[in-house]
Amino acid sequence: MISEKTLYALIATIVLVGGIGIGAAYYHEVSAVPTTQELSSSLTMIVTPNVWFNNSTGTQPAFFVVEPNGQLASSATIKLPAHTLITLTIIDYDGALAANLGSNGTSNNSTYAKVIGTVGGTEYVYNGSSSYINATLSGNSSNNIAIQKGIGWAVSSMPWVGGASGGWEVSHTFTITSQSGQILLNIPSFGGTNPSGGTVTVTQFYLNTTGSFNWQCFVPCGSSSSGWDGAMSTPGWMMGTVQVS
Repeated sequence: MISEKTLYALIATIVLVGGIGIGAAYYHEVSAVPTTQELSSSLTMIVTPNVWFNNSTGTQPAFFVVEPNGQLASSATIKLPAHTLITLTIIDYDGALAANLGSNGTSNNSTYAKVIGTVGGTEYVYNGSSSYINATLSGNSSNNIAIQKGIGWAVSSMPWVGGASGGWEVSHTFTITSQSGQILLNIPSFGGTNPSGGTVTVTQFYLNTTGSFNWQCFVPCGSSSSGWDGAMSTPGWMMGTVQVS
């Protein structure tokens, strides 16, 4: 579980990175932690909703990566170390309920609303604005804990709200899958009730198998009636490759 001290340090880093203005992702490899001799690494990704795609499509959402020198980099290929504790931070400037999750109509279920593959099975959410963020879908219940700026809450899943005409409180997902489609990591970014987005998500995980894997957002947020064209099918926007070595 992430310590309070570590979380506050991450928030400080987020504030600095946020000054860049538009979204990007920050990748920084850290040497072994002196107290535990465990290798660690950090990856910060930023989602921005209005990046120009082309003249016919207009704008689309995208994940970006910020390199150590502060330059924006494509998320088409993300390199991560194996057998290493990775701290992932997602700063999401988007925000909306998702009526559908998954790659097609038959995949509209709770799978991609759940936190999968992280240490402790949780993620920590900051700067949200909902009173029902800490729901557990298995119990279909809510702890009614309000998210306030600067305070993070351990979340194992995002709830469905609004009845039949509502949606999952998931803005985007960062999902790593094997070549066979097995979900190795699923991080749902809180959509919530903040119309301008601004949610920060922090979590930790390990990738203990080397090789090339896919990453994909499973909220249909691209172009066309299905939402699966444009950014959703273009490397460096809402999908790409994760190389683990």
